[in-house]
Amino acid sequence: MSEEKGNIDKLKSSEAFSFREIINGDIFAREQLMKNLWFILFVVFLTVIYIYNKYQTENVLIEIIETQKEVKESRAYSVSNANELMSLSKESEVIRLVRKNKLDIKELKKPPEKIIVKVKE
Repeated sequence: MSEEKGNIDKLKSSEAFSFREIINGDIFAREQLMKNLWFILFVVFLTVIYIYNKYQTENVLIEIIETQKEVKESRAYSVSNANELMSLSKESEVIRLVRKNKLDIKELKKPPEKIIVKVKE
């Protein structure tokens, strides 16, 4: 008889947790929970680490996207400035700006000459 009673007690303790036990807090008084407390804490710790890792990864991705946008804008700004400088440095544009600002600079009609210096040894 005592063996049957012991088996019934073991069977009851090994049953799944009921909703009433969870609400009452009786679930925390069971031996199984106390045996597995470190494992449960470890799983909770891993879950927290997983959530933190996901959050950090999302922040890094947002940062990468923002940096890529800045690079595209900077590249476009650089290209537009380079084009503007190229157009300003054209000979016809320089002549136009000189005339517009009424500077006393005149355009050369003949190409510049080389100055050659002979060194005596």
